[in-house]
Amino acid sequence: MRVFVMMAMLGLAAPLVGLTFQPAQQSDLRLVFLAPWQDAEALAQSAGGTLVGPQRATFAALVQTDDPARFDDLAMDFGAFGVRDGAAIAALCGVVL
Repeated sequence: MRVFVMMAMLGLAAPLVGLTFQPAQQSDLRLVFLAPWQDAEALAQSAGGTLVGPQRATFAALVQTDDPARFDDLAMDFGAFGVRDGAAIAALCGVVL
């Protein structure tokens, strides 16, 4: 039973790990990783972006920006744990821009 549970967890986690460690691209949609107690909207606006969608995940938010490189640097300065290209996760979640 333990082996089955471990295999199921690995099967579910593999796509998310792949998205997390993908090389950064320069699309205008960014996936920002942040703590649950941080204000995602304030962080996005301070770094020069706007939140996408009516909801956000506990540890991440999708943000639209005009200057991805500058946004990435500013978001990290304002307390984000990481910033990645958000196009792949948006497509996976069915977000159409």
